[in-house]
Amino acid sequence: MEKNPIEEFIERLPFFKEFSATEREKLLHTSGIFEKFKVGEVIISEGELSAAVFVILTGTIEIQKKTKVDVKENHISLQEPGNITIAELKAGSIFGEISLISHRPRNTSAIASSNQVVVMKITNEIIEKFNLAIQKKFQSQLIQILVERLDDMNEKFIKLKASTLKT
Repeated sequence: MEKNPIEEFIERLPFFKEFSATEREKLLHTSGIFEKFKVGEVIISEGELSAAVFVILTGTIEIQKKTKVDVKENHISLQEPGNITIAELKAGSIFGEISLISHRPRNTSAIASSNQVVVMKITNEIIEKFNLAIQKKFQSQLIQILVERLDDMNEKFIKLKASTLKT
């Protein structure tokens, strides 16, 4: 029996390496798990309350953070806050894990930056439908992602700090 292309793609993702073929197949056959977006469409918005992790299957997205306008106390500003792109993610990338784990509002936005973006959206409700062994695999992989991102942020901070000390 021939595997479908999405199944083959997911099989190669590090996030799903601990999952058996049967577990991955069960996940792929969960209804409502796939969503499509066009360029410029918002996938998640900073500040919203939603608990889902996303796996990019096709396309690219931008992770954006709102910038704050520096206003002195008892003053107003006509300047509008803007957005800064802090990352561009491509197929195979995972995002949204912090809100899934913490149940806090989203701290960034994700915007489709290519013509067609297809994501796999995995909510807590979907994870809870699986047995405890699969739930534990999800938790383990999400923790691994957080550790990798923390390491990456620490490295970037150290480089930034070192560059400011040189000037």
